[in-house]
Amino acid sequence: MFDKNRTVSTARPRTRQTGFTLLELLVVIVIIVTSAAVIAPSLGPRAQQAQLDSGAARLDSLVRHARTRAVIERRQVALVPSADGRRVHLTYPDGERQVRTPPLDLGEAVRLRLARAQGTNEQAGIIFHADGTADSIDILISSHAGVRRMVLEPARGSLVLAES
Repeated sequence: MFDKNRTVSTARPRTRQTGFTLLELLVVIVIIVTSAAVIAPSLGPRAQQAQLDSGAARLDSLVRHARTRAVIERRQVALVPSADGRRVHLTYPDGERQVRTPPLDLGEAVRLRLARAQGTNEQAGIIFHADGTADSIDILISSHAGVRRMVLEPARGSLVLAES
């Protein structure tokens, strides 16, 4: 029954460990870094375009607010850009008191410039009248992604995206 030639092993059977080797992990990391390096440059212009779109949308909402305020208060309200074009705020042209609306920051990379038609009087900003009208003016919003030209319609006092 008992075979003398057979030896009994007391060593435990070797179990296979699960997991990834260092080489496999390094290969995966190299693939991820290479993919990110290829994709990242194409995301930059989209982010800049989104900043430009966001700045235009915020400016449009402030224009609507300025027009509404002029109609409700029955007095002129001016939308005035800062010297560097990054911020826009509302004032009363007669200088009696300040409008209680905080300045609008268009964003780090977005700039605003007003372009008046020739022959119009040079004012510091856009004047909204008590009847809801405003002077016709071109508004240029620029960033690294390009320039967007918007036109302020005089009768409605609203911004319209101009054809480029």
